[in-house]
Amino acid sequence: MPQNDNVLVGFGYKDDAGVYKINDDTCLIQTVDFFTPVVDDPYTFGQIAAANALSDVYAMGGKPITVLNIACFPINEIDKEVFNLILNGGLDKIKEAGAALLGGHSIDDKEIKYGLSVTGICGINDIYSNQGAKRGDVLYLTKSLGTGFVVSAICTDFLEKETLDEASISMSKLNKYASELAVSIGGVNAVTDVTGFGLVGHLSEMMIASGVSCEIYLQSLPLIKGTVELIKRGINPAGTKRNRKYFAAYTAVKNGLDGNLLWTAFGAETSGGLIFSVSHMKASQFEEAFKNKGEPLYKIGRVLDGGVKDGIYIDIMKQNITN
Repeated sequence: MPQNDNVLVGFGYKDDAGVYKINDDTCLIQTVDFFTPVVDDPYTFGQIAAANALSDVYAMGGKPITVLNIACFPINEIDKEVFNLILNGGLDKIKEAGAALLGGHSIDDKEIKYGLSVTGICGINDIYSNQGAKRGDVLYLTKSLGTGFVVSAICTDFLEKETLDEASISMSKLNKYASELAVSIGGVNAVTDVTGFGLVGHLSEMMIASGVSCEIYLQSLPLIKGTVELIKRGINPAGTKRNRKYFAAYTAVKNGLDGNLLWTAFGAETSGGLIFSVSHMKASQFEEAFKNKGEPLYKIGRVLDGGVKDGIYIDIMKQNITN
């Protein structure tokens, strides 16, 4: 792995973005993300792709400052208005983030792809990462799960409009507000966002990086309305199946859990929420602050000792049996 003394966060622990020290007070955060359409509406897709890319900076506790578009479009096969709508959707989220669009790069491609390269900034002592979760921390999630199942059901005739609308709003929402609120409160020991590896996958990375384990409460996981019904109808994306197969080595699942509900813990997400590992001394203040601001916050588990030596990093339980 290349070494540089100014690299404060690299890719050693699969963090959400890289962090580079530029002076004794300030560091840069860099990330890039793009993907194929997850919804039919081009403007909404642009919003989702931008929110997803910007999320990595928020997961590091930073503020996005500059952005470059990444656009792969079949320019001779689709009406150019579609491309304009995608870019405008992305631009609106970039403006909401307070970042400056500096340009970008486009190529002619057979399949639409769009996303952003994002540069953020944060104080040298204010960096978040997926390392640092401590025994006794409370685990919180800021968005409902289920986007991957909803996206996979778009071409079916049984996906409810209400479910699709809820998922689209969730995926389009910036993690800006949750991140800024958490920074202002303090007490956060580790952060990551929930995307393709799902809740269990990203939590596993956090636990491994922190040298601890955790328990999550299956019945406490927030879900987009209709998600379990989609699973019962056979909607189970390939990415979710891969997640469960791979991260099974890092989990211990209690007997008697709802099999359909269990899939949601492994579901591949698009532009999901943030997971905060918060000191138990700050938990009540954390919850109260989010409530007062009207920001969603869901208590989903707690951090434990051990588990590292035997490979079990996440203990999935039916509910919180300690409260």
